[in-house]
Amino acid sequence: MSEEKTLSYSFQAEVPVIAECDVLIVGGGPGGFGAGVMAAKQGANVIVAERYGALGGMASYGEVTPFMPNHANGESMDRPVFAAWRKRMWDYFSDEEKKLHPFDTGDKAPFLSKDIAMLAMEDLLLEAGAKILYHHTLFDVRKRDGRITEVLFHTKSGLSAVRAKIFIDSTGDGDLAALAGCPVEMGNSEGLCQPMTTCFKLDHIDAARKPSWQEIGEIYKKAKAEGKLDCLRENILAFGTLHDDCIHFNTTRIIRKNATNALELSQAEIEGRKEVRKYIKFLRENVPGFENAQLKSLAHHVGIRETRRIRGLVYQTSDDFFKRAKYDDAIARVNYPIDIHDPSGSGTTMHYMEKDQWYELRYGTIVPLNSENLLMGCRAISVDHALHSSSRIMPAVCSLGQAAGMAAALCLQENVLPKELDGKKVREALKKEGAFL
Repeated sequence: MSEEKTLSYSFQAEVPVIAECDVLIVGGGPGGFGAGVMAAKQGANVIVAERYGALGGMASYGEVTPFMPNHANGESMDRPVFAAWRKRMWDYFSDEEKKLHPFDTGDKAPFLSKDIAMLAMEDLLLEAGAKILYHHTLFDVRKRDGRITEVLFHTKSGLSAVRAKIFIDSTGDGDLAALAGCPVEMGNSEGLCQPMTTCFKLDHIDAARKPSWQEIGEIYKKAKAEGKLDCLRENILAFGTLHDDCIHFNTTRIIRKNATNALELSQAEIEGRKEVRKYIKFLRENVPGFENAQLKSLAHHVGIRETRRIRGLVYQTSDDFFKRAKYDDAIARVNYPIDIHDPSGSGTTMHYMEKDQWYELRYGTIVPLNSENLLMGCRAISVDHALHSSSRIMPAVCSLGQAAGMAAALCLQENVLPKELDGKKVREALKKEGAFL
């Protein structure tokens, strides 16, 4: 490997401030969407800045489907924003699909379409009164007296800046908080994060001839044992879709890569697609019904489970999961299991919860240390590695985002900083909007 080199480079430029707002949300995934809808509905002037040309994040560009269940007694605990998103996606179904799959708030949403998800998010954000800036990539922040004053973006027209009173980090990776100097954690005790996954869908599958998934699993294990297939995951993880001849695969495994490192992230994309090719070849050649399988769609961004976790006013651990902990300043409830895909190789650690139970995430987990006017509206909240594996799923992240949006609006109304805001007030305000708290 060549010796590492550095380049001394600096510049000073006049950067145009293209907009000013009450709340700037960086990132348009499920968390940023939740934050934008909720803050705008409270009357705040909201801008959501997204690096791609559409909303969705992992739900669209990562093709991470289906939504993982976060239910109590068969009912989704993520409302009102997530529930509205689900309903708007269903509204895009054809009349035939609506008859086959009636809308049900207790449904665990196995039929998520990345394209419909994107359209529905844009609908609801714009209807709430938020503004959207596409193709704006986070570049840097400016701070004064501990407060962020502007966020700088890289765009097709060069650098630009947006000025705001409250900022919400919905990047997923805690990029904005890290740039602002907030303390972070990464991964498990060894600093290793959960594996990344490149998701894909196959269609033209003969469902009548397809073996059971248990039988396919045995074929898979045999192929691995005989050296015919070199893939890390211990089994094949797949989900149904709206159509019997189409299957979604969340089964590739990319280990020991840091998704906040640009070179490693680039390599992860290549490794993930190499595994996709292996799986397609294996299925066509070894599994009945897959002989004519075709690649229907492929994630345009490798799926990321874990990167930074920002340290906040409150730090919660897996003890809260096992105690089913409840708090009077809770902003979200989670029933999803501790679900740790081995950061070093094969295997998955699972701890489940009773169907009628949950633990609660506190307001302080979304208020980062070392920044006066920043909130977290994504998976990078102040929890440990194990609890993060439960709270990271998209429905829960949407609820964390809506809590950040509500907190931002209350900070503006009461003229206080996020750290000064009473979490109990956030909870009560969310309940008035229909949150399950």
